[in-house]
Amino acid sequence: MRRAVVICGANGERGVILEKVVERFAKENQSKILQFGAGGIAVSSLMLTMSNVDLTNVITVNGCRNKCVDRIIERAGAKIGTSCVLDDALQREVGACKTTCSFEFPNMNDEEVVRFVSMITKGLE
Repeated sequence: MRRAVVICGANGERGVILEKVVERFAKENQSKILQFGAGGIAVSSLMLTMSNVDLTNVITVNGCRNKCVDRIIERAGAKIGTSCVLDDALQREVGACKTTCSFEFPNMNDEEVVRFVSMITKGLE
C-alpha cells in the first residue's frame, strides 16, 4: 500500500519554503507515495481509500505549529503516522501566513530545505 503525503496550503514565506521542500522531496521519493495533496484536498477519507492509501499511516507536512493538516486528517478519520512541522526544521523566525505581496522574500536557505526534506523522508521509513 502506498503512502499519502498531505502538504499544508501555507502562503507567504512559509509557502515558498514548502514549495522548495516538495520539489526536492519529490525528486527522491515520488515512487514511494501515492499523491501530494494540499490540506483541504485530503478531507475525504473515502477519496484517500479509493486511491489505495494506508489511512493508518498518513504523513502530514504542516507549515506552522497550528498543525491545520493534522486536524483535517484526523477529522477525516485517518491516523497520522508522521507529523512534520516546518518550524522544527528552521533555525530562524518565520512570519505567519500572509499574502505574498506583504513581505520581502529573504534568500532561501538551502540547509533549511534539506533539513525539512530529511524529516519528511524519515516518515516514509
